[in-house]
Amino acid sequence: MNYSHIHIVLNHFPTIGTFFGLALFLYALWKKKQDMQIASFVTFMVMAVLVIPTFITGAAAEGAVSQRPGVNPALVALHQDAAIVAFTLLVLTGTFAWLALWQYRRFNAPSQWTVWTVMGLAIITMAMMMQTATLGGEISHPEIRAEGVAEVTAPPEGEEGIAYALQMWMVNNAWVWPTGETLHFTGMTLLFGVMFLVNFRLLGMLRGVPFSAIHRFLPLGILGFGVTMTSGVLMFNADFHRYVAVPTFFLKMFLVVVAGISVLYVTIFDDTWALGKGDGTALRHKIFAVTNTLLWLGAMYFGRMIPYLE
Repeated sequence: MNYSHIHIVLNHFPTIGTFFGLALFLYALWKKKQDMQIASFVTFMVMAVLVIPTFITGAAAEGAVSQRPGVNPALVALHQDAAIVAFTLLVLTGTFAWLALWQYRRFNAPSQWTVWTVMGLAIITMAMMMQTATLGGEISHPEIRAEGVAEVTAPPEGEEGIAYALQMWMVNNAWVWPTGETLHFTGMTLLFGVMFLVNFRLLGMLRGVPFSAIHRFLPLGILGFGVTMTSGVLMFNADFHRYVAVPTFFLKMFLVVVAGISVLYVTIFDDTWALGKGDGTALRHKIFAVTNTLLWLGAMYFGRMIPYLE
């Protein structure tokens, strides 16, 4: 098994999962079922996290597929452009879905603008995911292309596409890469600061603070995650051949995915929300706090070690 194989397995989840989440969301709106709406938001959030390894292994697969005879590099580039757009849209959908989940816990219901934003983003994301999946399938299976459709050719110079334009912007401007790294570490600091605050409370520290008060800081942590992910994707796209050659990079991203999904535990469940002022924490809270802390520390460590393990 290689990264191309992993990509083939993973790429089904964001597409099918987004379709399932959207269908569940629309049905919940129609029937006015709150529990089903919450389930749809959870689905969008999980798909937004899973699209991260899908996108990364796609870059590794691109390097392998490009070496095969008969593969149209222009079609590969077109698929890469569509993947960046779909990735961005799904992450945005998952972010607003998480915000809706946070509002459910904080205010018993999400705001209307959040709900309609999730619906609009989900519909656009679904269309883009289908386009991306179709282009990806056509790379190795040209037989699925409609009859009479002209072969994709390389665009003229200066019109290469989103992925190439972002890559050149990062490479050709001396200030962009350092700025990206600064934002990456700033977002990481904000994310880790909030999660460590959460984990300290779950370890039994800060007993004078109810968990509902700490819950207010979670959007700041998600903001930090968003800044870190955006800057990280830009740097990855600019030099992905370097990153995919380092095994610890994939280990870092695996830890990020697991830690990202684990945020659901402190977002929507009563187990942590019920911790009031002066309340101690149970063993399960401590296990989560230790595990979550190790996940984020591991992600930070392996990310920092990339330049030394190339």
